[in-house]
Amino acid sequence: KNQPIMSRVVYTPGVWDLLHIGHLNIIREAKSYGDRLVVGVCSDEITKETKECWPAIREAHRAELVASIRYVDETYVYSNLDQSAQLAKFDVSVFVVGEEFGSQGIKEHAVALDYCKRNDIQVIRVGRFKGISTTLIKENLK
Repeated sequence: KNQPIMSRVVYTPGVWDLLHIGHLNIIREAKSYGDRLVVGVCSDEITKETKECWPAIREAHRAELVASIRYVDETYVYSNLDQSAQLAKFDVSVFVVGEEFGSQGIKEHAVALDYCKRNDIQVIRVGRFKGISTTLIKENLK
């Protein structure tokens, strides 16, 4: 009897507001670490709590835009900053996060990183694309 082929699942969370080339680079790089890429999309409510402003694009639309990127196999809208539930749900092998993840004083990020350590999930940090961010785009629109 043939054994099922195990795929390496990669998970990367984000807000993904005002989708730009920096976002695409993170998603493309994340996909390179495995066979299947699940992208977490932060809910509107959690975005408001953490960024102190509502996203320009609502969560359902952000999830649909991200899902349309060829590197993405699935999107998942999350409402809890602790990514442990998603890491377990999708049986993640590789957790791709921004370089600042875990150093912003958000206790839920530390919990997720600890979960990775305890469950042998590789954590890969991705640097920002220089000169572009959603915040800069919003500033330029003013």
